[in-house]
Parts: sequence; structure tokens; C-alpha cells
Amino acid sequence: MKKFYSFLLLAIILAGCRSESRVNQLFLSSVDSMMNQNPDIAYTALKDISWGKIKTRRNRAYYALLLTQARHKNFIPLRNDSLINVAVNYFRGQRDQEKYARALLYKGICIEEMNDPQKAIEVYAEAEKVALGTTDYLTTGLINSQMAWLYQDMYIENQADIERFKKAREYFRLAGHKKNEYSVTSLLGQKYRSTSQLDSAYYYLGNALEIAREMQDSVALFHNYSLLASTYLIDEDYVHAKEFALYVIKNHGNIPIPDQTFHCLSRSYARLGKTDSARYFYEQILNSSEPNTKHSQLITLAEILKAEHNFKAALLYTERSRRLADSIIDESRRMDLYEIENRYNNQRLENINQRLEYRTRVNHYIIILISLVAIMISIVFCVVIDRKHRDINEKISFIEQLKTESALYNNTLLEKLDKQNMVEIQLKEALEKRIQTIRELIDVSYRYGGVPDAFVKHFNKTLNINRLSEGALDDLSDVVNAKYDGVIDYLQEKHTDLNTDDINLICLLCCGFSATEMSVFYNHSNGKSIYSRKRRLALKIGLDISLDEYVAMSLHYCNTQKEHYLAES
Repeated sequence: MKKFYSFLLLAIILAGCRSESRVNQLFLSSVDSMMNQNPDIAYTALKDISWGKIKTRRNRAYYALLLTQARHKNFIPLRNDSLINVAVNYFRGQRDQEKYARALLYKGICIEEMNDPQKAIEVYAEAEKVALGTTDYLTTGLINSQMAWLYQDMYIENQADIERFKKAREYFRLAGHKKNEYSVTSLLGQKYRSTSQLDSAYYYLGNALEIAREMQDSVALFHNYSLLASTYLIDEDYVHAKEFALYVIKNHGNIPIPDQTFHCLSRSYARLGKTDSARYFYEQILNSSEPNTKHSQLITLAEILKAEHNFKAALLYTERSRRLADSIIDESRRMDLYEIENRYNNQRLENINQRLEYRTRVNHYIIILISLVAIMISIVFCVVIDRKHRDINEKISFIEQLKTESALYNNTLLEKLDKQNMVEIQLKEALEKRIQTIRELIDVSYRYGGVPDAFVKHFNKTLNINRLSEGALDDLSDVVNAKYDGVIDYLQEKHTDLNTDDINLICLLCCGFSATEMSVFYNHSNGKSIYSRKRRLALKIGLDISLDEYVAMSLHYCNTQKEHYLAES
């Protein structure tokens, strides 16, 4: 009946899978609910689902977790952790800590199957830390159980595996998962049999029997009776060993009896001196060439021969059993060495791959760095070339302005200076020298205009050679003041904070020089600096109009005052 319901549930799930929204939270939750009881049905429902049918990141992560879990529960090898990493990476940043803990558990199982026990232990430890913050006791128990098995395989001392199995048992009990609780309890009883703590072995095997009765699991019940029988044999309580072994043989029904039960019963009868019974049950044991089975047979036969006082034959079989045990141990060691060698080779290959990956990453960084440097150099080169071209264009434009303005040049000051004294003659010579510089710059543009580097070189050389001597314009304000109706005195009286540079600039404006021409006088390669000077001076004296307009108005005012004075005289 139970199987019928299982198949019915599977049919309903598969029917739901044919809808457009085939993989949603409801479907995945349904599969999850049957995972522990019917993992085969869960795997059947999951295995053929296309990744493209899963629309959201959450559903993909949930599906990756369930498919990994179903594969493990159906004993399908987990060859890598790429699938479960989808779940780990998603649930790490979510509030669903239960699924995150479960995802870490199965990531650890994947890594363990990839022969990296040390890393698996680290992942299990992280999983346990997350699981302890939840009420998912089943997952917490499974984590401890996996760690216990791994400790056992790694031969960790101090009974670390036993302590982990105890924790797993407690969490399975809290989860109400009887099947897992029984498995761990029975296993603890078996592990304590190989120690000197036989009381603990009896305790856990007795608890395992109680749980088996609660589950009404006959296989589990007779399995633990067999374990108790062999425990009494180890404890040299041959009467109880015989009774429990006989109980299993007489009441097992259709449940297969392990050969170990017959060995236990035969050895118990031999120790009790009942050699016929010992021989009888020994004959029930099937012959086998398997080393461990053969070893048990040799020991049992040696016990019977000793009970029959055939000590010579007993010694012979004891010696044969010892040699066989040594060969089994040697084989086991060879397998261990082979496993260690495989792990070493895998680790070495992993280290090589990591180094290659590191080198590749470094090479990528170097290539990126070289590319960035090349791009920066290219940008700087382009900026330099662009600035150079702009500088040349500015100089050419400057000379073109000089050509235009020099063609229209008609400076009244120079005409007036023709008839003045020696001081004025020196000033005239200085001004004429700068005008000669303008002519030379125009000539430079004609001769070197097609060769940018030569043009810039001769442009700067011309300006530097024809630089005004210090004090060349010292008398300019006196000459301008005299020739333009005392305009300088008027402006100095009105603006007491004017300095010598300010006065010289105003004088040149009074003489009618353009900004381009004045740039030559000040040895500048363009007129921008003159415009800046004029703006600063206008702000300094608080003008609402341009400096040129203000100087023109001042000249007009002084000229008008002079005419009124002459008219009155």
C-alpha cells in the first residue's frame, strides 16, 4: 500500500511537471518533502528537468540542492561541486539558513568524494556553525555523522569519531528521525565492542534494540541480537553469547543470517565443551575464498580443534589464520599507501593547477597593466602633440593679427615724437624696435610656416633677441602725459592705487596699440595675457565698462578740459 501511494505521488508530480511553470516553489517543496522517505522517487522527478525551465535564481539554487541530495541518497557519485555551489552561493546571502546549512553539508560530501578530506572537514565545520543557529536538527545530525565517518577514515585519535556519532544521535533524536537514530546507536554499540568499554557497547546495542522494536523493523532487531551475541563472546560470557545466537537462528524467519552469527554460536559451543554442536554450526558456514571470511573460518576451526584437544592441528590452523591476517593487514596497508599516493598525486596536480592559474592570472594582470601604461602614454603623447599644434596655431594666428594691424598701423605718438627731445627720441627708438620685432615675426611666418618645429624655434628666438631693455619704458608715462593733455596725472589723482605696470599699460592704450602689439612689447607669444591684465586692472579700479572705453573717455575728458582752458585764456 505504501508503494502504491508513492507511485501515485510520483505520477502527480510528473503530471505537474508538464505545465508551463513546471519548476516552482510548490513543486520543489513537494520533492523535498519526500527526499528522506523516498529518495528514488525524488530523483526520478528531478533528473530530467531542463535547467532552462527554471526561471528564478532562488528556484535554481533550490533545484541544485535537491538534485545533489537526491544523487547522494541514490548512491550516484558526486564527481564535482559545481552544481551544489549554485545553492551555496545563493543561500549564503539569504536569510534561509536551514537551506544554506544543508547546501554546505552536501558541498562537504562532494569534496569528500573528490578525495580532499581536510577541506571537507572545514566545510562540515562551517555547515555545523550555520546549522546550530537553526532548528533543523536532522541536518545538524547528518553533519556530525559525516564528520564522524570522515574522522574514522582518517584514523583520528581520542575517539573523535565516537563523540561525533554521539552528537549525531542526540540531534536525530531531537529531529524524531528514528531510522537515523537507530543507525548511529547501533554503530556506537559496534564501535565500543573494539574498546575496553564493553558496558557502553551493551548500553548502545540495548538502545538500538528498543528503537528497532519501536520501528517494528525485524531486520534491525535480529541484526542487533547478532551484535549482542558476538559482544558476549568477546566478554567471554559464552552462555549469553550462545543464547542470543540461537535466538537469532531459530526466529529469523526469512531474514538472512550473517555468517558471523554461526561463527559466534560455534565458538561459544566450543568454549562450553560441546564440540558436536560446535561442529554442526560450523558446517552451516558457507565456504568462501574471500580473505576476511576465510580468516574467520580458520579461527573458528582452531577453537573447535582446541575443544577436541587436537592441539597440534589447532596450532596449525592458528598459524595459518595469523599468516592470513598478516596478509590482510599488508594488503590493507598497500591499499592505504595506494590511496595516500593517489591523494598525494591529486594534491600535487591541484597545486600545479593552482600555480598555473596563479601565473595565468599574473600574466593577465601584467598584460592589463602594460595595456593601461600604453594607453596612458598614448594619451599623454596625443595631449602633447595637441598642445604643440595649438601653440603653433596660436603663434600663427598671433602673427596674422600682427599683419592685419600693422597694415593699418598709424600711431600718432610716434609722429609726435619726431620733433621732441632726447628722452623722447630714446623712447621712440624702443618702440620702433618692438615694431621691428613685429616685422621680423611676420617674416618668420613666411620663411618657416611649413616647418612647425623650426617655426616655433625661430618665433621664440626672435622674441628673446628683441627683448626690451630694463627701463626702456620708464619715461613713457611722462611723454604720454605731456602729449595727451595730462591724462596720466588725471588718472593717478583719481585712482591713487595705480602702480607703474598699471600706468604703462594705460599709456600704451592711450597710444592706440592693440593687444597683439602690446604682447610683443611685453615679450608675450599671444594676446591672452594682455586681455587678462586689462580685466584685472578694470576690476582693480572698479569699472563697469571695459578699460579701453574708460581710457578713451579719459582722453576725451582731458582734451575737452584743455580746449576750455585755451578758450578762456
